[in-house]
Amino acid sequence: MEERDFEELGEEIIEEVKEIKIEKDYSILGLKFNPFPPAGIPRYPFLPPLDPDAKGTIKDFITSTYSTYEKDEFINYAGLAIVADYGMGKTHLMRYTKIFIDWLNETKKDVFSAATCFVDNPEETPQRVIHHIVEQIGPDTIRKYVWMILIDEFQKDAGSFYEQFRPGQQTIIGQKEKWDTLFEEPTRSNYLEFLKKFREMQGNLKLLQEEAREIIKKKKIIMDDTLADRYLSLIFPEKKANTSWEILAGYISAKDLQRKEVKFLNSIVQILRENGFNLVYVFIDEFEDVSKTTGAKLTNYLKTLNTLINNERSWAVITSLNEDALTKIKEESTPLYDRLTSYRVDLKPLDEEGAKQLIVHYLNLARKKEENSISPFSEELIRKALTNSKGNYRSFIRFAHKAIEYAVRNTLVPPLTVKILEEIRDVAYEETNNIKI
Repeated sequence: MEERDFEELGEEIIEEVKEIKIEKDYSILGLKFNPFPPAGIPRYPFLPPLDPDAKGTIKDFITSTYSTYEKDEFINYAGLAIVADYGMGKTHLMRYTKIFIDWLNETKKDVFSAATCFVDNPEETPQRVIHHIVEQIGPDTIRKYVWMILIDEFQKDAGSFYEQFRPGQQTIIGQKEKWDTLFEEPTRSNYLEFLKKFREMQGNLKLLQEEAREIIKKKKIIMDDTLADRYLSLIFPEKKANTSWEILAGYISAKDLQRKEVKFLNSIVQILRENGFNLVYVFIDEFEDVSKTTGAKLTNYLKTLNTLINNERSWAVITSLNEDALTKIKEESTPLYDRLTSYRVDLKPLDEEGAKQLIVHYLNLARKKEENSISPFSEELIRKALTNSKGNYRSFIRFAHKAIEYAVRNTLVPPLTVKILEEIRDVAYEETNNIKI
């Protein structure tokens, strides 16, 4: 019985897969492809926010946090909270903001330099959040940045470097030129190649490690010997560990946990600053469930926020959450709430003008030439779909995707009318309250 059921179901799936693989022709609708994501989750984060006030708040937040940055002190800490219900585009707006900051880094690098990292699932312990940040920046990138700090200091006086680290029996005649090649490319930028040549010339490796530790402390990256050694372990393979994260995470022990977490995060910021990044923007998504959280999980939420926001001001934090979550945080810690919401964007449900604008944004991704037109949709259809979706972005986008697919499958000619709603079987846009981001 089961085998027959599987065979029948399997045949149905195979036939449908074959149909899906057939290349669809969207030209009947004036499109090259269906630009609307099937699950309603925006996959084009460069699409700008519909609300001009949201764009203005993001601009003010970046201007404030970056312009008040000073070399040794952040004089005007600020946080940005993106507040809305499920399916209203919070994650999309966060990713848009991140991409915009990354764009500034690429195109305005002479006047703007900031690192960004994106953290999901922040109910985990602060140690796990730090792990996410290390992963986002990249352990190899951190290693490279630590090495660039060291090599810059080593090279400040190449002659003194030779005198300091050459083997005692080695005479200076004819040897200094060989040592100077340590500071030539590609050896200079490649710590493995540098150390290989250093060993071949019988340099004092133990003394080099001690000097590296002093450089890290002198540059105020970290004054803690234990953590300084953790960073050095990324460079010198004599100190064994399985992965870069395991090396670094070993510093954060149960003893004096929160102080070490903050110190560790601050040291990462210092490394980035020494390599030209003036500020770090940390994006924290999926804070919604805090409104329903109690006990240890709530403690982790608040501890994570305190670690990232309240205890240190060497980075700027952007969070997304709903109003209930904000209320919960305010009840638990008003100072934390105030810092979290020093800048705030409230995303409202779609209205008719916004729905049309959203449709145009997506359609232009699939058109040969941009135009300010909602075709192939009719205004009546957009109004009805907007009513059914209750202004929920995700639900409305899901409807648009299904409408395009249905029209192509049935060779419907624009404009698409409200009759199509009767044919699209999608409970999601009719039961918005059950949608989860």
